[in-house]
Amino acid sequence: MRTDKKYQMGILGCGNMGIAIAKGAVKNEYLERWQICAYDPDENAQELCRQEGIALMESEADVVRNAHVVLFAMKQNQVDDVIKAIGDEPVNCVLSIVTGLSISYLQDRLNHVPVIRALPDTPLQINEGSTALCRSSNCKADEYDFVFQLFQSMGVTRTIPEDKISETAALHSLSAYIYYFVQSMLEDAKSRGVDEDSARALITQTVIGTGKLLKEHSRQPIYEFIDEVALNDDTIIEALTAMLELNMFEIIHQANEKCIARAEHIETK
Repeated sequence: MRTDKKYQMGILGCGNMGIAIAKGAVKNEYLERWQICAYDPDENAQELCRQEGIALMESEADVVRNAHVVLFAMKQNQVDDVIKAIGDEPVNCVLSIVTGLSISYLQDRLNHVPVIRALPDTPLQINEGSTALCRSSNCKADEYDFVFQLFQSMGVTRTIPEDKISETAALHSLSAYIYYFVQSMLEDAKSRGVDEDSARALITQTVIGTGKLLKEHSRQPIYEFIDEVALNDDTIIEALTAMLELNMFEIIHQANEKCIARAEHIETK
């Protein structure tokens, strides 16, 4: 992406995810440190930037003035103050990871600026992220490609329509579901006298191996994986039967329903 700005990307809000994106871009050599600038009023966040070699600006307006793509990585209730601080400074392109904030909300307040909206997840920190993107109609192809490749360098990226953003939020809840399932399996193993360290190591590796198989055989129907594991193993068949009787699908469906309803409730148009 060609730009006449000093920095390719500027970050407003240097919390965990904002810094994780910057670190991932540098680690994967997608961007150099000198191509990133940032501003955050919090002193701890500023220290994180210094540790990562990210140029610190003196204000939100300074970031906008010097960076082509501006990453909004603050909390939703901080956005209006940030926009006020930017003032009349023209913005080239906004990349927003703010939960529940629509493209139109930002465009209405920033003179119809091109906006790319991203839903990244925390495994992005180890280059195993899953990111959904949507964009405004006036977003330039090279700006969108820059952002798409940025997240693609840290995992898997897909483009979705914005009207499916709440449904996609439910997919991003999966990591929390997996953590909860692993915790449940671990606690159950401990209650049966299995050593915690051994149980955790075995469970973790099973999750990793299962994920890799799904990725390497992405076109294979999921039920075939289930059949392969359960074939000729009565113990697994008994476990799966119990899950069917408990209607595991309905439990997941209802959890997703709650997630989607909450996402729609907090969506600010």
